Amino acid sequence: MTAERFDSVEGALGPMVGEVHRSGSARGFVAVYSTLGLVQLRLGALPEADAAARVALRVLQEGDFAPGLAFAATVLADVAVEAGELDAAQALIGQLPQEGWPAGVGTVLIPAARGRLRLAQGRPADALADFKLCATMFSPDVWGTEMRDVGYLHARAGAAQALLRLGERKSAIEVARAELADVRVFAAPRALGIAARVAGLAEGGERGLELLHESVASLRESSARLELAHSLTELGAALRRAGERKAASEPLGEALELAARCGARRLAGRAREELKATGARPRRAWRTGVEALTPSELRVVRLAAEGATNREIAHQLYVTLKTVEGHLSRAYTKLEIPGREELPRVLEPEKTRVPTP
Repeated sequence: MTAERFDSVEGALGPMVGEVHRSGSARGFVAVYSTLGLVQLRLGALPEADAAARVALRVLQEGDFAPGLAFAATVLADVAVEAGELDAAQALIGQLPQEGWPAGVGTVLIPAARGRLRLAQGRPADALADFKLCATMFSPDVWGTEMRDVGYLHARAGAAQALLRLGERKSAIEVARAELADVRVFAAPRALGIAARVAGLAEGGERGLELLHESVASLRESSARLELAHSLTELGAALRRAGERKAASEPLGEALELAARCGARRLAGRAREELKATGARPRRAWRTGVEALTPSELRVVRLAAEGATNREIAHQLYVTLKTVEGHLSRAYTKLEIPGREELPRVLEPEKTRVPTP
């Protein structure tokens, strides 16, 4: 996962999913579906990440496997943040211990996810404290060996963003440069794209634009679509601020489409506002259309569009028939369609394309 061999991870998980269904192992369900949720999150497939992690969480809530809770809950919290559902993310984080975690690859995800939530909530000082705690939990003093975060947590990138919002640009640049230097050695494209993006935001000016272009180029070599959407949005916003409105519209239009496809409503809303500031005319308001769907709703309508019945969807997602019906009803309203026969049409990729002058 950290080496970004996502195809290998997904290939290994396929037989594992089949095995846990045959064996009925509760611990197996937690391990496999938590991992599946994490890889889908890293790929930016929020509906799929949400569906997988919810299976793991339901099994955890019915059993007694506390060590696995951090993986499932933090994946779901990150999905909720990207979807703009901050209250839901807070509730998920609230299910976890808030302090006193033993250092581990699972527990260190808790302050990282909480830090990202606090950034989204506009609480940069609290976020900075969480990211500093991540660094402490991931330190040589704790593990007894050299440790470098080159994409597992991005705690330094998170800290740099918090420092920027606190007006401490010099410190933000220092922290962002340190992460970028380590990630350059590791050279995984997703991690490099994230580190370069944050360094670009910290640096600003011409150097910042160079780093944002590098971030987009690196992420185009990765299958992490949502991170590409984030970097395209930041590049477009930076170009707009630099007075290059026409150049800004192309990355922002692509970012809006990618964000909508990933289920990242919060990012889609920001890309849309940036597009409007360039003079472009996005077709839909964010409260309707594909980008208005939550990750859970998007996952259900995709399965319905492929021909699955409500009962088959409920069975695949481990939810009740009533839950599926509720998701579909809300989705039809948001998509402004009468029923499932219209789903293939409205889910076509070109429906979210953004015309620009």
